[in-house]
Amino acid sequence: MEPSQVIPEHHIVVVTVTYGDRWPHLSQVIPAVFQQGIVDQLLIVDNASAYNVAVKIRATFPQFLDRILVLPQTENLGSAGGFSTGLKKAYALNADFVYLIDDDNLPEDQALPILYAEWKKIAEKGLVALLSFRYKNLPNLKKAAYGEKVRFFHDKPNSFLGFSVTNALAKLNKPAKVHTPSGALLPQVKILQAPYGGLFLPRATIDRIGFPNEDFYLYTDDTEYSYRIIQQGGEILMFTDSRVKDLETSWWSDSNSLSKKWSVPLLEEGGFKAYYSARNLTWFLWKNLSPNPLLFLFNGLIYLGYLLLMAIVSKRTKAFWTILRAVKDGLLGNLGKNMRLEKH
Repeated sequence: MEPSQVIPEHHIVVVTVTYGDRWPHLSQVIPAVFQQGIVDQLLIVDNASAYNVAVKIRATFPQFLDRILVLPQTENLGSAGGFSTGLKKAYALNADFVYLIDDDNLPEDQALPILYAEWKKIAEKGLVALLSFRYKNLPNLKKAAYGEKVRFFHDKPNSFLGFSVTNALAKLNKPAKVHTPSGALLPQVKILQAPYGGLFLPRATIDRIGFPNEDFYLYTDDTEYSYRIIQQGGEILMFTDSRVKDLETSWWSDSNSLSKKWSVPLLEEGGFKAYYSARNLTWFLWKNLSPNPLLFLFNGLIYLGYLLLMAIVSKRTKAFWTILRAVKDGLLGNLGKNMRLEKH
């Protein structure tokens, strides 16, 4: 049976989170969600947007009103709080499956029916999550989709923000390569961490892993959340026929190539993006993937020294001190929304 012919036997809910003035993206995503043909309900977490999301939807999509539920928030809860809120509501509505997408993730034709059909083939696996193929913004997933070896954080124990002296030395004799697909696109790929966007969660998996940690606020919350599946012996399977198009380019599009790319984006961005990225990733790696704490801290010392040098050369020392404070907070477990930073 083709995916388009699949008649859902379960209650399928889509959850997205929006903020600011993102209507140009959200207005494209909403019809694409219902064009999937098997969605019972769309939950939109309104993270204190700059406009009235519910009013805009009523005026633009009256045909979908009985299947859209807007969850307005009085403040921006970040991606962690937003997706946690949406997932909890979907769970309370007795969703059998929850499909997570960002407000700039455009599910292409049959993206969701394909995942649902594939789940029916592997339901006996138990703890499992399925993932759509986001082919534009996530280069590491694209490499994996073409059968290339990808080093996730799990493959680099004791790395500090993805950097380790051992890996750095190994790369000295290897010139950097521009990625071009080297083989055929694989239909199914097992991966070790996943973004929210395109993640298809059976209710039984949510029962096991719970909801995102709202204290992360922004960045790495999806990595930590999906890692719980791997940590408990489950699997995350990406199906490349299920495609999601990113309508916007991320400032940090390759979250697993930190050792060669992170220094420049962190120092260039500074502010809240650099802070939450560095703090949350430090906490995650320190708590979960650092069997040798001394080696982790040694890698950190070397990497922070490199960042300081780059900051001095590029005259971005203010950004460096933001990163240093973030690392300290991550090591000490000082999570949550940092009120010292400018509100966004």
